[in-house]
Amino acid sequence: GILIALSINNWNENQKDRKAENEALINLKLEFDENQNQLDLLIERRKTQEKQCRTFIEVITDKTIPISQKIVAKTPNTNTMTWGATNTVLNSLVNTGGIDRIQNDSLKFLLTKWPTLVKKFGKVEEQFVNSVQRIVDYENTIMPSSIVKEGDYGESWPGNYYPPGISEKIAPMRKKLIDDIRYYNLFADLTSDLYVYMINGTRLRNDYERISQLIIEELNSRGIQISRN
Repeated sequence: GILIALSINNWNENQKDRKAENEALINLKLEFDENQNQLDLLIERRKTQEKQCRTFIEVITDKTIPISQKIVAKTPNTNTMTWGATNTVLNSLVNTGGIDRIQNDSLKFLLTKWPTLVKKFGKVEEQFVNSVQRIVDYENTIMPSSIVKEGDYGESWPGNYYPPGISEKIAPMRKKLIDDIRYYNLFADLTSDLYVYMINGTRLRNDYERISQLIIEELNSRGIQISRN
């Protein structure tokens, strides 16, 4: 009777562990899906920024375009929002040893090296942010900062303006900026950094898709059906 009771108790404990592992894998899939969605949005934004940089460079270097058009050319979007991926579930699996109980070796391998890949991408993001900051810093040495218009403090930005005494000086300041080879070089560097960002971002996105697929296969092997992202 004692042996039977111990066997039942062990079976119950194994079932609890199995259930906890399955729940962790489901949460891991959700966490990876959310991170991937954020990464997809950033990649599309960076792709647009790269295109804007190339267009801007073509405009300011085209000798057939009059300076009056160049000084009003729209500058590229320099939004530097970063990824900010969360790995709470993955870190828990690693710290508790739960990752060792994953049956799929390919999934286990990818999850083990994942923090290194994320850290590497963080360096690429940092390089991009620094590139944008160099442009902002240089513009601030030549161009005055605009002032936000009065608004209702709602979601939409009311726009910016220059005081009358400053606005009349903007055109010659802008011409000086565009004619400076350093300004061209800064945008050329930013374009290169955006290209590198796209290379690493696309690679990371492909890894995400592979990991997501492997998590589904792992759950399926445990008798749990889960839909793809």
